Amino acid sequence: MVGTRELLAVVLGVGVGLFFVAFPDAVVRIQTAGRVPSDRGGEYGEDGDTPQTYRVLVRGVGALTILVGLYIGAGAFGVL
Repeated sequence: MVGTRELLAVVLGVGVGLFFVAFPDAVVRIQTAGRVPSDRGGEYGEDGDTPQTYRVLVRGVGALTILVGLYIGAGAFGVL
């Protein structure tokens, strides 16, 4: 029988991972309080672009989170 904790770990792990992969710009803005880390110049009200290295890093963390969630799910459901 799958416990509630394992099921929540799977759902949250895969859900957060999918969010990281699908919306890396939003994750970077949330973590930096609405500002892009390298956004120090420009006109008031302009949004800077998120650097590609941050997008790749966030997507990598998201993919890793998805894999960990699936691993926990496979162990909880007895597939492993």
